[in-house]
Amino acid sequence: MKSVVFSGCRAQLHTPADGVFRHLVVLCNAFGGEGLYAHRALCVLAEDMATAGMAALHLEYPGLGDSVDLPASVDATQEWLAGVRAALAWARCHFPGVALSLCGHRLGALLAAEVASTEPDVQALLLLSPPQSGRHLVRELQLTALPAPQGDGFYLYGWWLAKATLAGLQALDLGCLSRRPSLAVQVLSEAGVRGLVKLGQAHVQAGGAEFDVHEMPDLAGLRAEPHLVEAAEAAFACGVRWLALRGASGAGVGSLHAPALPLASDLHLPQGLESGCRFGPGGAYFGIVCRPHEVQPDPRCVLILNTGGNPRSGHHRLSVALARALAAAGVASLRMDATGIGDALPAVRGRSLALYSEASLVDVSHALNWLEGQGWVRPIVFGICSGGYLGLQAAARETRMGGLVMVNPQSFLWDGPVFGSEPSVDSGTPVKVEIQQLSHYRRVLFSGDFWQRLLRAEVAVAGVLRQVSRALWFRFTAALQARLPAGWVLVPRAAKVQALFAGLAKRRMPLLLVYADTDPGLNELQACFGPCGRRLLTHPGTGVRLVQGADHTFTAPADSENLIQIVRQFVASRDP
Repeated sequence: MKSVVFSGCRAQLHTPADGVFRHLVVLCNAFGGEGLYAHRALCVLAEDMATAGMAALHLEYPGLGDSVDLPASVDATQEWLAGVRAALAWARCHFPGVALSLCGHRLGALLAAEVASTEPDVQALLLLSPPQSGRHLVRELQLTALPAPQGDGFYLYGWWLAKATLAGLQALDLGCLSRRPSLAVQVLSEAGVRGLVKLGQAHVQAGGAEFDVHEMPDLAGLRAEPHLVEAAEAAFACGVRWLALRGASGAGVGSLHAPALPLASDLHLPQGLESGCRFGPGGAYFGIVCRPHEVQPDPRCVLILNTGGNPRSGHHRLSVALARALAAAGVASLRMDATGIGDALPAVRGRSLALYSEASLVDVSHALNWLEGQGWVRPIVFGICSGGYLGLQAAARETRMGGLVMVNPQSFLWDGPVFGSEPSVDSGTPVKVEIQQLSHYRRVLFSGDFWQRLLRAEVAVAGVLRQVSRALWFRFTAALQARLPAGWVLVPRAAKVQALFAGLAKRRMPLLLVYADTDPGLNELQACFGPCGRRLLTHPGTGVRLVQGADHTFTAPADSENLIQIVRQFVASRDP
């Protein structure tokens, strides 16, 4: 895999092992969370295409992923269509004569269909779980969206869709394929194929060429949470076989080792220069390094770790926004994909099983090695949720970190099953109850909705009481543990957590913990170190910040900007 850049878009080029191919397929992502969560699975699909002798260009549209930013009011639909067309133009210039096809997932399917209907050299079109039209897609997105106060669009879990973009989306329709009756089309959908079958029948009856529709239930797995997404094995195998047959008639041969033009990997931005890089043994890890334009006399760097199973761009592109804000302040950064996430190799077909495992510590070590080789010594590590946990565990073992920012860590020690693994099926096992802050339960008790749900038996009262009592007991005993002499252990877990942070304080490791004020992760902080972590604040170089009203991933634009400013201030306060 090689990271390439064109027309403000970043894409990952996957090619056969020998570098020779006759057929190149442009892979078009879904939008927002759907595209983010399915990224790793589509990376698997791209590798399957490469194994079958094709090249796959996994595209990130403008305004999404690691591509250029877009103004909030712009019609992003037209920019996304332009990005797909730019990918085809790039392929023609760099690998002339190679057969070209398009493959799109969800929104990407609508975009690919629109472009294929106007590009005569696109030989085949593979659509994965396509909406029948942009109107269908917009109505679906609106069900879970937060409207903007002025009605100028809406936010979908942090991703912005402007009014102009919504109008552009609503103009998309699979009926556009009637413009090119000779185009070979295959549609794979997890459910609801009746309308697609009718569309295909009408296409063929009007004199069109091949238009196959197949129901593939395993495609539904691409829309799960990122740590639960798995490759849609049956659908991928079907689609790859079909594309391989369609591209067999390609007349030319392209070679990665001798493209007609050099393959650019640098994205020039107002804030700095971004480059794709592979590092670690065999280039197993992938990341985007963002450098400020001007060389700094005291170069600083921030290592940005994955959040859960999300690729390096982060939820609602928070990692991208952070990296570019740091570059504008003269600070470099590396946002990386760890093992089993994003574009790290090998492309893991199943779930990411390393989020809370010791194996992930090796990933941080290899990233620090690479940064040292680039001249960045003692970088600051930043992580949200599982990324914060990983940074903490790495800090306990690494002396090469210049600081650590942990955002909403849910646990300081992980003693449960590996996160993302298959849950055991046991009807006798009680349902797990998520523990909120204790103040949450006090508010709930005085709400009418709670008592209505209680009467309808919709509240797991026994489970909540059991978990709350455990939380109270742990908080009480952990407070006692903090007052015991060294070596006395009353509560093993609390003792380990307190010793972990004491060890960092002894090394004077700069440390900042940032929490949304209602995040469940505050429970362990307060249990081990008192309200708002006040006992932790006695450690030199350690700070705790509570952000009012933020959610777990700082989704709201104001919250994201607030978090970015907090990190910038922390980095600026550290000695280079």
